[in-house]
Amino acid sequence: MGHSCPLCGEPLEPFATVPDGPKRAGRTLDFLDCPSCRLVVRDPAVWPSPEAEADYYRLHENRADDAGYRHFLVPAFEHLVPLLGAGVRALDFGCGPDSALIAMASERGVEMVGYDPQFHPDPGVFERGPFDVITCTETVEHLHRPAAVFDQLERLLRPGGRLIVQTGFVPHRAAFGDWHYRRDPTHVILFRTETFERLAAARGWQVVVIEAPVAVFEMPGAT
Repeated sequence: MGHSCPLCGEPLEPFATVPDGPKRAGRTLDFLDCPSCRLVVRDPAVWPSPEAEADYYRLHENRADDAGYRHFLVPAFEHLVPLLGAGVRALDFGCGPDSALIAMASERGVEMVGYDPQFHPDPGVFERGPFDVITCTETVEHLHRPAAVFDQLERLLRPGGRLIVQTGFVPHRAAFGDWHYRRDPTHVILFRTETFERLAAARGWQVVVIEAPVAVFEMPGAT
């Protein structure tokens, strides 16, 4: 039985079969392609459970005070900085156990709240909205139900609010097998430039910029 795209619902097609990693010598892993929205999908049969995903994420040790991780987030933060100011309501969606972006915003005098379904699952933070800006860094590639999450983010943003996404962008097929990003077993969906373009067009979002590794959108309805 075939699989449907978790973002747009269209049938998926084969994309690539690649080595499954040094610990699984001789085994291969399939990735699928959505011909409609151009999302690349790890074989759903090997998607991790929420518990396994959380355990794997803890191995990253991404800390708010880690200079290397802060530098890694600079592409998203550069788009966040011009939006920060007195009275701004900001949310880091998928903040992980210790958000560097929240710390970086705090250092500029802006309180940013965080939500993470694994590490900070309190939906009460959403009552602080509607938000002027939502960051979603190194998060969308983990989503098992991305359409529902993008629905949620859209509801949480005010008209004219901005969504800042940072993730790895799928390279050309010839380079996919060696792409480090696809090796993470918790990265179950992978985005192309075209995926973000079609996501925005389908939802009526204005594209501010789509340039790897960042996509920024503005919500419609601003007056």
